[in-house]
Amino acid sequence: MSQSERAEAPVSTEPESRSRPRGRYPKGILRRQQILDRTIGVFAELGSEGTSLRAIGEAIGVSHAALRRYFETREELFLEVLHEKDRQALADARESGAAPTDFTAHLEAYARRTPGLMALRHSMVARALESDNEHSRTFFVDRYRSLRDEALAILRVAQAAGTVRSDISPQVAASLVIAAMDGLSTQWLLDPDVDMLQGMTLLENLLRPAEG
Repeated sequence: MSQSERAEAPVSTEPESRSRPRGRYPKGILRRQQILDRTIGVFAELGSEGTSLRAIGEAIGVSHAALRRYFETREELFLEVLHEKDRQALADARESGAAPTDFTAHLEAYARRTPGLMALRHSMVARALESDNEHSRTFFVDRYRSLRDEALAILRVAQAAGTVRSDISPQVAASLVIAAMDGLSTQWLLDPDVDMLQGMTLLENLLRPAEG
């Protein structure tokens, strides 16, 4: 869908299914989720540089006032978008049929298909390093801890199955995998000639037991 089509299509407030769980404010919860989903689409296609709340509202067909009811600041919306995209990416990875240790496939699914969101994430990490930005810092501390825990669980299962080397620390390997995915994607965003997938494949090969 083009940007102009998104601007013309209003965000529906009607439930998509009667099987949707009922909450105290089901329409408000649904509308907030729809805003997040539509904003993810905008960022994936256009990126976020210089995007104001008002411009985002125009792009997804929501008034600035309505958008402010759910997200008080641009930063709050951006962090919620990243959180929701992480949730979707994890669900997609589990349903894709790819091996849990196929980190190359996971990187390609996130970075190459949604470079605007990858760029948003990196810019928000930089903001989180500023001393007066405790909200973003807490978000990313929690995010990276969760990602390391997820990778750690995958690596421990793979070690038990004999598909990952038993002589390495899974905790260290989990941190290394996350660092490689972030670092390679940053280089690729800056220079598309960088083959981030080849770099990730090399790391995966280094984690595998030697044959024979």
